[in-house]
Amino acid sequence: MQMNQSVLAKGKNIQEAIELGLSILGTDKEKVSIEIIEKGGKGFWKIGSKQAIVRLTKLDDQETSSKQSSIKQDPLEQIIDSLEIESFSSSEPIKENSLEGKVWIKDGKLYCQPASNKYPTVTVGKGIKLYKNGQLITGTTIVTEMDEYKIQTDEVVTEGKWDITIDSDKLHVFLQIEPGYRKTYKVKDIEPSEHIVLEGEEIVETIPAVDYNQILKKLEELRVIHGFNHNEIIKAIHTDRPGKFTIASGMKPKEGENGKIELLVDLNKGAKVKEKEDGTVDFREKQEFPSVEKGQVIAIVHPPVPGIPGITVTNEPLPPKPTYPLTIQPGKGIALIEQGKKILATETGRPLIEQRGLIVRVSILPKLVHSHDVNLLSGNIRFKGDLDILGNVEEGMVVEADGNILIQKNVYGATISSKNAIAVHGSFIKSTISAGKQNIYSSELIRLLTSIQEQMDQLIKSIYQVIKLPAYKMSDYSSKGLQPLIKILLEKKFNNLLTLVKQYIATCNNGSHILELEWLTISEQLRLCFLSPAVNEYHTIEKINQLMQKITELLERQKNEQDDHCFVKLKYAQNSTIYSRGDIFITGQGCFNSKVYAGGTIAIKNVLRGGEIFSEKEVMVRESGSESGVMTKISVPSNGKIIIDHANEGTIIEIGKMKHVFHEGKRNIIAKLDKNGNLVF
Repeated sequence: MQMNQSVLAKGKNIQEAIELGLSILGTDKEKVSIEIIEKGGKGFWKIGSKQAIVRLTKLDDQETSSKQSSIKQDPLEQIIDSLEIESFSSSEPIKENSLEGKVWIKDGKLYCQPASNKYPTVTVGKGIKLYKNGQLITGTTIVTEMDEYKIQTDEVVTEGKWDITIDSDKLHVFLQIEPGYRKTYKVKDIEPSEHIVLEGEEIVETIPAVDYNQILKKLEELRVIHGFNHNEIIKAIHTDRPGKFTIASGMKPKEGENGKIELLVDLNKGAKVKEKEDGTVDFREKQEFPSVEKGQVIAIVHPPVPGIPGITVTNEPLPPKPTYPLTIQPGKGIALIEQGKKILATETGRPLIEQRGLIVRVSILPKLVHSHDVNLLSGNIRFKGDLDILGNVEEGMVVEADGNILIQKNVYGATISSKNAIAVHGSFIKSTISAGKQNIYSSELIRLLTSIQEQMDQLIKSIYQVIKLPAYKMSDYSSKGLQPLIKILLEKKFNNLLTLVKQYIATCNNGSHILELEWLTISEQLRLCFLSPAVNEYHTIEKINQLMQKITELLERQKNEQDDHCFVKLKYAQNSTIYSRGDIFITGQGCFNSKVYAGGTIAIKNVLRGGEIFSEKEVMVRESGSESGVMTKISVPSNGKIIIDHANEGTIIEIGKMKHVFHEGKRNIIAKLDKNGNLVF
């Protein structure tokens, strides 16, 4: 009786070992019997883990038929059946020290030990060529001592690349280099085993892409004769990775300075509040309006300073930009002396210096002193210079000035507006105050538009993401334009954007009589894009991107148009609206139930109770909210800071998009966002 053919096979697991054995026998699973020799697991003796070992024995036709009749056709059941094999207890394990039926690698050569009915196997891996009796072997083969085996290793050579370029200004020479590589493989020794994988150990050697003389020759061809960086050249030659090296540099011209004006008068509208090391605020500094006396020198005019030429890498001179003197235009109360080198005040008042490019206009603003109340008898007061009001400003009255406004007594139910600073020594009740070239409406629009910009950026990204999807391209939506998609995104993901747009449009409508056309134009375009039910030209990605660009440009201009010298200083405010492009200081009893906005810092010496305040920089308050839990909201941008000595219940702080509500009193608060955008105290 002929003995059935059998083979031992190894693998990482039972399934892998079975598949290998089937490959060696060249048969199917249904035509063999399977015996589990070793289940596999953690091992010892230089081996990190033991492999699974199975014995596969070919069945005769009768046995095969019997086995097939018992196999179920369900593929899932077949998989389960194969997995159940692993639950059987293994038979006697193979002895590790036996070479019978094994193959191994030593010093780059293949060895094997014969055994009856057992054939060791080799699988050829990466970087190795195995020849059996002169024939190249791929995949897996049975190893016998009757055959002749030869092992060869692969070698792959990649040529390096390099190029030298000069920038348009001829100030820098760049060497772009990719080194070459020689990749070889070393045959590793392998312990005796019934199955081994013959893989090479990869060895990579860098081949320089260029030598020093080649670089110098190329530089000579490019007429580069100045500013060589020899250290960078050496570094580039010996680099082991692609890179760009600056191997020669010229010298930029040192730019000169145009004529400039040196002020001898402090034009700041008073000292800023000073924060102590413990985070508290020093309110002892006075806020005073600057002024000069008749005959006082207020500025020195300096001539331009020429620049110094540079040089290119090809040794060509690089001239600096020309410099120009200032043109001084003396206005009212100003005289030029010493051949225009000094600016003299011929009247007493506040100096006003306005520079546009190289033209500087200097004048002395007059001051109007109104010694009585502002009421129906006096009428509203509008003045182009500074304004001092020694009395009260009564209900319904309007006070406007291009310069600073100082009100010695109280303001009740009135509107106070200045392009510069405003100070009220009395109470400020049920009134509106605005300091700076911008106004209350534009400041609110800046806040809304900043949030709209952030939301639109995410919306645009979402649109691009959706329209690239195959499902969208195949849907009916793709043929209807962007209007349906925008509508769905607004409803599902960007509902807050709709709210912001509606608020922006409402604010524009309320302030249309004083707002510039640009604000109103963006309002209409936002309406067409997000609120119009009918399809229009703004329902395209091009128009949405154009609108986004307009918004970005407007916000940038507003950001750069700072009113460095404006502030609002009050002692007491109640039920009022307070706006300042600069800082706001409330130095007396406090601020109650008011809406406050500052482009700079808000500092409240005593109590902030009720209302909402927003600062573009930081807020400093001694006490916020109340023991009764009156809602008091304090907001700053994501880069801002909030300092509160004592926050009562009902205080809400908001930094960027992060919000915190105080449900009980807390002291010594310094709140800001950390680098991860989390609110920290």
